[in-house]
Amino acid sequence: MSVDPVPVLDAGALDRLEGWGGAELRAKMVDLFFKNAPERVRGIRDGLATNDLELAERSAHSLKSSAANLGGEAVRQLAAKIEGAFEVENRAGAEALLPELEARCAETLEALRKVEKRDE
Repeated sequence: MSVDPVPVLDAGALDRLEGWGGAELRAKMVDLFFKNAPERVRGIRDGLATNDLELAERSAHSLKSSAANLGGEAVRQLAAKIEGAFEVENRAGAEALLPELEARCAETLEALRKVEKRDE
């Protein structure tokens, strides 16, 4: 029995977002993800480095939410796991997931660039 891989980006989520609020909302949410996703990952890393686990947990929660809005399912799932690790004070578990989160975040940003035809 094989497990289907988690999609990097569900473009249907972007279409649903546009259906709810038009092209302007879609563009705004994508812009915010481009700006905020790297900052949220940095917040997790910095929070771990400085023992500010509240910052790290908040950053994971925020990243989870913004990824969910855009259909970034792989990032959403990993951010949720990291947030959950912080909730049960499993710092090592959160640290172990961070490299994969960084890689999936980069993949999601690249997929968004292609879908949105951006050169950022």
